[in-house]
Amino acid sequence: MKRGRDEAGAIAVVTALMATMLLIVSALAVDLGNTYAHKRDRQKDSDLATLAGAGVAGKNLPATSGGACATAEYTGPRASAGDQAVKDVATYLTKQLGTNITAAQLTDCKVTSNGEVFYGVPKKNTTGSWSLTANKNQLSLVSPPDHVDFGLANVFGFSGTDVNGVSTVEIRSPKFSTLPFYAFDGCDYGPQTLQQPNNGQSATLINLYAGTEPSPANQNNATLTSVTPNAYPAGTATGTLQPIDIAGTNFTGVTDVGFFESGNAVPGPVPVSANATSTPFTINAAGTQIHFNDLPDATRGVTGVQQFWYIRVKKNNQWSAVYIGNGPNPTLNAPKLTIGTPPLLCGQGSSTGNFGTLLLSHAPYSGWDDVGAANVALGLTNTLAIYPPGGPADGTCSSAQTTTVLWPTDGTNCVDTDTGMSAKVATGGFLGKGSSAVAGNQYLLKPRNLTKCANGYTAEATTVQYTQTINNDVLTCFFTDNSTQIADVIDENYPGPPLISASIYDSPRFGYVPVLKIQPAPGGSNKYQIIDFRPCFITDQPPSAIKGDGPLYTSGNSINGITTDNNGVKSVQVIFLDADALPNPPVKNGTVNYTGSGQKIPLLVN
Repeated sequence: MKRGRDEAGAIAVVTALMATMLLIVSALAVDLGNTYAHKRDRQKDSDLATLAGAGVAGKNLPATSGGACATAEYTGPRASAGDQAVKDVATYLTKQLGTNITAAQLTDCKVTSNGEVFYGVPKKNTTGSWSLTANKNQLSLVSPPDHVDFGLANVFGFSGTDVNGVSTVEIRSPKFSTLPFYAFDGCDYGPQTLQQPNNGQSATLINLYAGTEPSPANQNNATLTSVTPNAYPAGTATGTLQPIDIAGTNFTGVTDVGFFESGNAVPGPVPVSANATSTPFTINAAGTQIHFNDLPDATRGVTGVQQFWYIRVKKNNQWSAVYIGNGPNPTLNAPKLTIGTPPLLCGQGSSTGNFGTLLLSHAPYSGWDDVGAANVALGLTNTLAIYPPGGPADGTCSSAQTTTVLWPTDGTNCVDTDTGMSAKVATGGFLGKGSSAVAGNQYLLKPRNLTKCANGYTAEATTVQYTQTINNDVLTCFFTDNSTQIADVIDENYPGPPLISASIYDSPRFGYVPVLKIQPAPGGSNKYQIIDFRPCFITDQPPSAIKGDGPLYTSGNSINGITTDNNGVKSVQVIFLDADALPNPPVKNGTVNYTGSGQKIPLLVN
């Protein structure tokens, strides 16, 4: 019988080989783990240095390259050592790494060996060189290398390696609703109105509260020619008298003096009324002058609100006429008292309103009524931006200027317009009704259960208008205290702090409207520069409204800023706000490319 071979020696050899392999693997594992730890730390340093370079709220971006590199390691645009973004990156790295890192070092084109700052996204090619996709809104850093010495792996010929961190920060803007309308400079604060063109017929110039008073033909015969003084500062201290004298004729028998706010598109709110009981006044024997020792000063009365107040008198239970005379230019019979510095209502009562429509395509829709309704209901397909300085002085723009960006491109800053608003656009876009309604029951004021302005701030406020259920939020629902008035947040000189809750951004009645440099001419072929964006809110609340107040009108054809007739939506009333009264928009709804205006949000994107 054949005797078996003794394999003990072979096993010993295999064991020795395996032990050696395990030793090598262990050595590599230790060194690779150490390398990974260094890489992780350097990447973290790179991330934080890049965020530091972007600056607080992205203030150091956008930026442009200040030169070019032409080396074997990198050929392309480079940042400048004098840029604040580069300086801030160098300052952070010096502090964090414990070694002096200079801005010159980070802009010397020695990417891998020295570190480099870029405006855009760098990429290392298979050849070992670097390339760049330039973007002025992005700041990238390839960090200075961290050399990692190997331990046991050095025995096997691996002495060490260099690791870099690569990071990119981009400034973006919060996504918010941009309404497809425009305002123009000087008419972009306070209550304004978009109206359906009405064949050139003149509308009432000033819309004052009508209530149950008789028709204009039956109003009393008093005439009012002036008020002296015609202005006082807002919020005068208690105890300071503010006398006025009202001049006119036929004042004998007057029982009440009313201070009226204009409702712009619809009749304004109930007046602050003075009589023998509330705020006494005297009438001279000739019936030509009414004298107040002091103005009415109720909680939301005349002196507490920055507003234009129009004065009328009542006798025989009839208010005096707002205007005297017929034709296109009647005489105002309600002298104006100015309190504070209220915004001027521009073009009040014009047949096209005070702001108009942007003509911006919206695929796949065709025909301006359908396109406009889609823009209102669904939002714009591309972003808008502020026109850079140095454009034509007359406020127009065209493709002839290199800084012009035309629709449909993100960052469009030069737009085509139309005065007024088509009834089909407004009815389809705001209410989801009519022949231009967007498929799928989509419309701007559709309830979304995102805001809580009803039932003690526990449920969304809704109403029914033109047989459609719509959101019925009011601006004052979002005020952060009980004393703020709308007059406070429409003052273009309001310095802050915010008076409005961030939840306003969830309301379908809130949005931004582009501001043009000049008022577009009707029927013209020009395009116009966007110079700003103004936050606005669709409501009919008066400037005196405070938290807890509802809409001015809650039923009939006019409800909370939307007025309808048999053809659909006739007018839309908005209140333009000062941006300083608002908190920063939240990021929860997403971000869009930063196009030169608005809030900057620096985000790590690489």
